[in-house]
Amino acid sequence: MPKLEGSFILVTIAGVAVILLVFFAPFFLKSTYHTSSSTDSLGEPWATSILPQIIPVTHLGTPEPLKALYMTSCVASNQNWRENLKTLIETTELNAVVIDIKDYTGVVSFPRLPAPEAAGNGGQAKGCVVHDMKEFIGELHDEGIYVIGRISVFQDPSYTRLFPELAVKRMSDGEVWKDYKGLSFIDVGARPYWDYIVALSETAYELGFDELNYDYVRYPSDGNIKDTLYTWALG
Repeated sequence: MPKLEGSFILVTIAGVAVILLVFFAPFFLKSTYHTSSSTDSLGEPWATSILPQIIPVTHLGTPEPLKALYMTSCVASNQNWRENLKTLIETTELNAVVIDIKDYTGVVSFPRLPAPEAAGNGGQAKGCVVHDMKEFIGELHDEGIYVIGRISVFQDPSYTRLFPELAVKRMSDGEVWKDYKGLSFIDVGARPYWDYIVALSETAYELGFDELNYDYVRYPSDGNIKDTLYTWALG
């Protein structure tokens, strides 16, 4: 019996020791670690350096009456010039601005081109580019300024240089036709180019343009019109 009682006492003591160890161990063995939401060595949340900044896009209603100022892509890309024009709009009856999206040379005024597989390098020719177009439009909207984008459609020397098969041709020799200023046009029947204009328009809307103005939606002029050949219109 004494041996049995001694064994019982030892088992009881061991059980109590295990319970105490389980209960107090976390306090003595406590460790620290960082989760994915912790901060970096500079004390800044990791999320601020990893996640891209999302700039919301808004669209304004058409003002009545609409009084706009025209701004080329070169003016829009110059910080001083565009600040001066913003001041002019704010201090006059002007309430809108027209910005070139694609001018008569075919150059696109913002770097992100839509559908590169369809557009090739269209619009990548040398010219003025507004690298912060989305932010700039947002600033104009904050001032209540309505933003119109201008797209020169079928007059596009840059695109005809890259895709001469889509251009208006000379009937005399089959080469690309040019007007008296040396500017070439896309054949109005060239459907692949239509897709490019649609994609460009969709991208412009996503950047915040409130309205799109399509210029040069016509056949060419100011040249030897009798020598023009529209191969796409012929089927």
